[in-house]
Amino acid sequence: MIRVLSLVLIGFFSMAAFAKPAKTLKLSCEGPLVQGGFVICYLPPDSGTYEIVSSGNKSSALISGDRPALIPFARNSDLQVSLRHKTTNADEAPAFDPVFLNLQESKWAIERVDGLPPGKVTPRTPEQQKRVEADWLKKQAAWKHRAAASWYDDGFLEPVANYRTSGEYGSQRILNGQPKNPHLGLDFAAPSGTDITAPAGAIVVLAEPDMYFEGGLLILDHGDGVMSVMLHLSRLDVKVGDTVSKGDLIGAIGMTGRATGPHLHWGVKVRGTYINPKLLLGYKR
Repeated sequence: MIRVLSLVLIGFFSMAAFAKPAKTLKLSCEGPLVQGGFVICYLPPDSGTYEIVSSGNKSSALISGDRPALIPFARNSDLQVSLRHKTTNADEAPAFDPVFLNLQESKWAIERVDGLPPGKVTPRTPEQQKRVEADWLKKQAAWKHRAAASWYDDGFLEPVANYRTSGEYGSQRILNGQPKNPHLGLDFAAPSGTDITAPAGAIVVLAEPDMYFEGGLLILDHGDGVMSVMLHLSRLDVKVGDTVSKGDLIGAIGMTGRATGPHLHWGVKVRGTYINPKLLLGYKR
C-alpha cells in the first residue's frame, strides 16, 4: 500500500538578541512516498515565498501561500529523502527544520520490444544523428519553461478514454535485443486517430509533428515546470503558446517516430525528473 505523507513542520529563527523575531511556519506535504512518486507541499495563505530543495534528486521549487510546490522522486531515488529550506541570506536561519522522508522501494519490470528499424534504435548515418541532435536542442529549450501557475494541483485525467496499457513507467527496455534506458512514461495503445486530451490545465511549450524518435510531439507545462510530454501523435491540434484546460482536445494517437504500433506515450517530467504518471492519476488531495 502506498503511504501518503501529511505532516506539519515548525521552524524558527535564531533567538539571539540581534535576530529577527521568531516565526512559525506550517508546511503540509502529501503524496505517494515511493520511487517515481512525489509530494505536493502547501503553506498557509499569509506566508511569504521560500525555496524547497530535495536531497533525493537535487530538485528545488518555489513555494508560497498562494502557490504549492510539487517535489518529485526519481525512478532510482534514494529511499531516504530530505526537504530543506534554501536560505538566500547567510545571516538568516532556515525558515523551517529539514523534513526527512522514507520512500518505499519500487520493483521494475523488463520489457522487450523487437522489430524496430535499426536506425530508430541507434542512429546510423550523419543525417540521422544531425536530426537527433537538432531535436534534442528543441526539447532542452522547452524543458526550461516555467509557467507561473499550479494547474497540476487540480488533479490529472487520463489523456485517452479507451485504451490498453502497453507500457509501464520504470520498466527496463530491451530494444531489438539491446538494453536501453528505462521506460519513463505510460503507454496508451488505441487505434490511430483516437483523441488525446489534456490531462490537466497547461500552456503548450513545444509542438513538433515529426521528431526523429518521438514522431508527433507535444510538451505541456502544467505550472512551475511540471511537464507532460506526449509522443507518437498522428495529429497535433494545438500550437506553441496555446493555453489548454483539463479535457481539451490536443491531438490524436498515431504510430510516428520509434513505435511498433499506434499508441500514446505520456511522460511527466518535473524540472528534470521523470515521475510515474499513473501515480498522478491516482492521487487525490
